[in-house]
Amino acid sequence: MDPNDPNSLCLECGLCCNGVIFADVQLQLGENAERLRALGLAFVASKKAEKFKQPCNAFDGCRCRIYAERPTYCRQFECLLLKSVKAGRTDPSAALRTIRTALQRVKKVKTLLRDLGDAEESLALSKRFRRMQRRLESSGLDEETAETFGDLTLAVHDLNMLLAEAFYPGP
Repeated sequence: MDPNDPNSLCLECGLCCNGVIFADVQLQLGENAERLRALGLAFVASKKAEKFKQPCNAFDGCRCRIYAERPTYCRQFECLLLKSVKAGRTDPSAALRTIRTALQRVKKVKTLLRDLGDAEESLALSKRFRRMQRRLESSGLDEETAETFGDLTLAVHDLNMLLAEAFYPGP
């Protein structure tokens, strides 16, 4: 990370592109969905607006493969943490520690989902959790599965608390 460039935090994070903060991203009026499809973005069915799914297909190790042609929302989005660093309220090294904590929590959630049989990394984390929750609540759980699901629920809660505190942009 370059301490003189707050935007370099994004290259350490990627939570806005990897399906953790958002499940999908809506295109703005006038954006060319066909062009973005040609660049590899996967769209979700929606009657209201064109949306592409998260994790983004252009996301590649905290880098965007279509950075110069990314959608308007992606160009304009700044998480609370980035805004705080830019405003001088948060030290870049503290922000980096927050990002690393969030990524560790994401890893824990993904590990628990895999332990419960869900390894579908192409689906947003919140959708994976809700799908697992529905599946397990509709079936009889043995003690080990119930314990793992309890651990997963707590891990998702811990992650969501950190996201709400440090990353979500608010209204």
